[in-house]
Amino acid sequence: MAAPDGSSSLSQLTALRFVAAFAVLLSHLDFLGDGSGRVSGWLYETLLRQGYCGVSFFYILSGFILSHAYGDRLRQGSVTLRSYMMSRIFRIAPLHWLMALLFIGWLALAGDMPRPGTILLNLGLMHAWVPDPSIHYALNGPSWSLSDELAFYAAFPWLCRMQTRSLGLYLSGGLFLITVWALIMARQGGYSATEEWVFYVLPPVRLIDFIVGMLLYRAWRSGYGHTLSGTGAEVAVVIAVPAAMIGFSLMALPMPLRWQLAYLPIMAAAVLIFAHGRGAVSRALRHPWMILLGQSSFALYLTHRPIITLVHRLWGGDPAHYLSMSLSLPPLCVGVSLMIFLFLERPMMARLRHGAWAHDRKRGRIKAWRPS
Repeated sequence: MAAPDGSSSLSQLTALRFVAAFAVLLSHLDFLGDGSGRVSGWLYETLLRQGYCGVSFFYILSGFILSHAYGDRLRQGSVTLRSYMMSRIFRIAPLHWLMALLFIGWLALAGDMPRPGTILLNLGLMHAWVPDPSIHYALNGPSWSLSDELAFYAAFPWLCRMQTRSLGLYLSGGLFLITVWALIMARQGGYSATEEWVFYVLPPVRLIDFIVGMLLYRAWRSGYGHTLSGTGAEVAVVIAVPAAMIGFSLMALPMPLRWQLAYLPIMAAAVLIFAHGRGAVSRALRHPWMILLGQSSFALYLTHRPIITLVHRLWGGDPAHYLSMSLSLPPLCVGVSLMIFLFLERPMMARLRHGAWAHDRKRGRIKAWRPS
């Protein structure tokens, strides 16, 4: 499918996935915020820690790309529900299971094994539904978002059949309820693990981000925002995202608002502007190396936390190492993710997809499944 501007690629959005994953990585350099250094501590608390906003970008982009890849095909019946769900599970589960098993082995050696129920929920990608942070952040912490993604994937075949007006009303109602609830919670002040679960982790709440992406796709497909896109708009949103991260931090915006709602508008604008891809920033993002980094962003997202944890346990006891760790960990994590993508994830995905295609061909549904 061609873009409204006549191009045939959304590869600039693929590259932006790397930027979002890298922001999440930076948010997990939490040793910088332990107070041992004033400058590094301020930088971490004010900017780097806010990198969790990359999750909002991922969810919005997921709704956009899934609509692009599967919306029409599901509505027309040219792809079966089974094939669709298989392709989505193949996309997120194998690497998650591998990382989870590595964590289980690590914890077993350390004598700190999670309970069997926690492990089963994690492997089944159901852990985000549980309010206990020792469960939804268990094993490889960032994997909680895959539990959300699986819920979005399951809801999408029904959501994509909704009329735009109905989907918009659903979004408006959800945003109203979440905003009212967040404002009430914000007045109470202080940190609450339950509030973090509700406003940052809980799948029905984060479904709002996904629906925003679906509606953005419909707007993009109709040409909306085409005249407002270009180099100026791209540069503006590139500046606006870190400015918002710093601004929300300096304003001490309450976390119930910051975990999701505050970043929704700017992340939505970023997806729509870069989907048109008419500016110089998009052209730079379409460089083959940037696309490769974007393709490896899932591996980066799932592997960076264990690498940071391991390095910190080996060398992180002395604050004198923090500067060298903060400079060396990001390129190390990116390098590892590239190797995992090129030599493990991509070949594994190809085999799984080939097996699913062969299964559909055997059952006479050769047109029902195509890799995406």
